Amino acid sequence: MRNILKTIIYIFFPPYVIVYFLKYFEIIDITTEISVFLALFINIINLFLALMFHNISKNKSNQIFMILNLGGMGLRVFFVIITFTLSLIFLEIDKYAFIFVFLIFYSLSIFLEVKHFNSKSEKKVQ
Repeated sequence: MRNILKTIIYIFFPPYVIVYFLKYFEIIDITTEISVFLALFINIINLFLALMFHNISKNKSNQIFMILNLGGMGLRVFFVIITFTLSLIFLEIDKYAFIFVFLIFYSLSIFLEVKHFNSKSEKKVQ
């Protein structure tokens, strides 16, 4: 659990700080700041849920492991699509900044997720 939180903090905290300082020095406006924060927040929730489902299921039977991880993946993708779409439609945000930051950090989240799962499976095999 501690490693999960460290990973999330190391990856997602620096962009929050950078965007905060850019807004503080009036380099970006409030809509861009909100767009970036929203994209990062959605990705943090997605990554946190993925790592939590994996940690819950790692000592369970194969069937429960598959249900939690693959079913959780389906629920997470549904959550991401719904929140992404609703954010673009109903919120007054900088759509291009939101999409750009979201895609970058979604790709990074997927990479970290796969790396985390592989590291856990390699330790289990040895």
